[in-house]
Amino acid sequence: MSSEGPGLDILSSIENGQAPRRILEFAARGFVPLSPEELVRAVASMLAHGDAELSSLCEETFRSFDVPSLLGAVRMPETRPEQLDAIALRTHERRVLEGVLQHRSVATSTLVRLARHIEPDLQDVLITNQARLIAAPEIVEGLFENPDLSTDIRRRADEFLEEFFLKKERELGEPIPEAEDAEESAAPSVQAAAGTPGRGAAALAAPEEEVSKDIVIRLTSLTVAQRVRVAFRGNREERLFLIRDPNRLVSTAVLKSPKTNEADAEAIANMKSVSEDVLRAVAQRREWMKKYGLMAAIVRNPRSPIDVTLPLVMKLSQRDQTSLSTDRNVPEAVRVTAKRIVQRRLL
Repeated sequence: MSSEGPGLDILSSIENGQAPRRILEFAARGFVPLSPEELVRAVASMLAHGDAELSSLCEETFRSFDVPSLLGAVRMPETRPEQLDAIALRTHERRVLEGVLQHRSVATSTLVRLARHIEPDLQDVLITNQARLIAAPEIVEGLFENPDLSTDIRRRADEFLEEFFLKKERELGEPIPEAEDAEESAAPSVQAAAGTPGRGAAALAAPEEEVSKDIVIRLTSLTVAQRVRVAFRGNREERLFLIRDPNRLVSTAVLKSPKTNEADAEAIANMKSVSEDVLRAVAQRREWMKKYGLMAAIVRNPRSPIDVTLPLVMKLSQRDQTSLSTDRNVPEAVRVTAKRIVQRRLL
């Protein structure tokens, strides 16, 4: 049936929440004069509106829709964001999800949710829409949270960050002074935030008590894109606060910042509140790992990846290996490895 005439009026009234109750009841059962794709939109609207009395009927009707009907709905330019979201929540059909991903009206929240679990072929569809990713970088963060993220998509996501955020920052033409960081490195508040020896665990458990209040309020109120900019160009205190940001784009920007030096990296390596990915990235910087204190901090950090720390135990001094062999704060595998090295040395 065409979208003209009574059918269009019925659909519009349902979409706008103005349909009489009797019409809603018929629509929930699929008994309204609409084309298949229009009926999908009508039921999806009702599901999005969350009518408790009709939800079970709507769910049952939705399960009766065939793939062509769902495809027709997600390919209609008029389909609304809440309808696309309701459809995406209730189907695993690849072609339908692809239509949702490509629709110009799809909500960012829908894309973020899909990014967290879609399969590699759909990940490719999502990451190809670079204009949308630039406008909403949290979609890329959703991809990083996907346990089935392919190696190729992970590489492309990292390249996206480099190309569209960090490259833009580099091309702004503003100088990034290094002197201020040298002065800031001795600031007590920053040292505390970074994990001052003897106080690290307590300090990092409550970073708001160690970082100036205005910094916390200002940075946590920024968008992802704005936090990426501060992470790349901000001062030491800002960067050492943002390295703990749960958004991978932000923490990665800190590590890629030309202002982040060996002293900053060692402070980061001592943090117990950064992610495993951050510690792995620090350990992969060969020029940083030449600094003994930094390497030792990576080994002692209980959040460091085991595959990174075990080979490093061999490079520690005898004194540190002995200390590590009885340290209950490190993973057992690290402690046992150090203990074996110490025992072999005593034979």
